[in-house]
Amino acid sequence: MTKIDRSILSSLKKGSHLAFEKIFILYYSKVLSFILGYVKSMADAEELAEEVFVGLWQNHQSINPEKSFDSYLYTIAKNKTLNFLKRKYAAKSIFEMQESSTFSHSPEEEYIALEKTLLIKIIVEKMPSQRKEVYRLRQQGLTNEEIATKLETTKRNVESQISLALKEIRSAFRD
Repeated sequence: MTKIDRSILSSLKKGSHLAFEKIFILYYSKVLSFILGYVKSMADAEELAEEVFVGLWQNHQSINPEKSFDSYLYTIAKNKTLNFLKRKYAAKSIFEMQESSTFSHSPEEEYIALEKTLLIKIIVEKMPSQRKEVYRLRQQGLTNEEIATKLETTKRNVESQISLALKEIRSAFRD
């Protein structure tokens, strides 16, 4: 292990505040820089970095001194950052998200758009079969009347299913 030795990790696993302090001093600025690369706001990056170390302390018993601590710590930082970015961008409408995936310029924006698209696909897959089919046909550009004709249902039912589908998606992004 190059950056921190196993004895410090073993001590941290046992609950040593001194070991935690050493790790904090060694890694805080690195984690902060890593997060700042994604969120572009020092205040947000500092808050997230603090959350990473709070989480590290709360879960210190689960540390495996035999495995890469760097990977473990940066995985926590990445997950906290991605969750933060998901919450931050959840307020955008579905149409804005689809546009951003088409016109993204930075890798961060492309990754966020990909994550959102994946989340929408997961939500759609869990929908009742008729709602799922109505949503997919609508995404293909069919009008409500065309969908109603194709599925042998009423235009009003199609509108209702689309409305419910969009509510489910928005609700998932709010959560």
